[in-house]
Amino acid sequence: MLDNTIKQDLLSLCPTAEFDCPMAQHTTFRIGGPADCLINPTSKDELLAVLRYARHNGIPVTVLGNCSNVLVCDGGIDGITIMINSGMSRVEVCGTTVKAEAGITMSSLAQVCTRASLTGFEFASGIPGCLGGGIYMNAGAYNGEIGSITKSVDILDEDLCPVTLTREQMHFAYRHTALSDRSVVVLGATLELAEGCSTQIAAQVSDYSRRRRDRQPLTYPSAGSTFKRPEGAFAAALIDQAGLKGATVGGAQVSQKHAGFFINIGGATARDVLELIKHVQDVVFEKNGIMLEPEIKIIGRR
Repeated sequence: MLDNTIKQDLLSLCPTAEFDCPMAQHTTFRIGGPADCLINPTSKDELLAVLRYARHNGIPVTVLGNCSNVLVCDGGIDGITIMINSGMSRVEVCGTTVKAEAGITMSSLAQVCTRASLTGFEFASGIPGCLGGGIYMNAGAYNGEIGSITKSVDILDEDLCPVTLTREQMHFAYRHTALSDRSVVVLGATLELAEGCSTQIAAQVSDYSRRRRDRQPLTYPSAGSTFKRPEGAFAAALIDQAGLKGATVGGAQVSQKHAGFFINIGGATARDVLELIKHVQDVVFEKNGIMLEPEIKIIGRR
């Protein structure tokens, strides 16, 4: 818990800071206990000021984006939780180069690219997260990945110093980058796209949106794909073959529409989801000898 002096200090650095804020109001899963302090920075300077204050005072920091790929535990989150989203979502287009801040959503950036008649980002249009999170984990869909169109990435390193990394230095791989095991903050990225026809680009984005609506349980709260794709197989197929579609623990359920998604059918807790994850892992391993690895990030006090 944060004392009143620290709360006042944080409010002076970020007037919109919230305290004891239920994360269920912010996660796409609609699950999560209270964050001691929740901050939505409106600029890089404000973000850096909060990070420096936290470091100076020994306060733990958790950095999130759109909270679309996370399970926040029922006990909430210690210290300061920073959500880099709409307050840091500026974007510039110069020719075929797009420079965007980490907080812009994938869908908004796709609209910018479409209006500019730039192709190459269509695959990401329906990913329910922000660019920063997408860069951090090399998000992808429909045979496309963020890493394939990234020219460079701007971060704050472990010493809170601004650093620009090239595509080569990022070491993009399946749901993994050079940042995956580091305590850094993604500030933004420069993408290199190609000229295209806005009508055709819009049609492709629309087609991907239709496919998502048809195949994914978008009417229920979820955190997207629960497990990473195991080598030589597909998590959803393994779960389906194990007869686990519709398996339920409390308010958490393996979607009957797409077995790769766990959904909140009403009142689910993080504990429900964790128990369901464990159950699915155990059954799939027993039947196929494959241990599924969670793709969603599990954070907070259990």
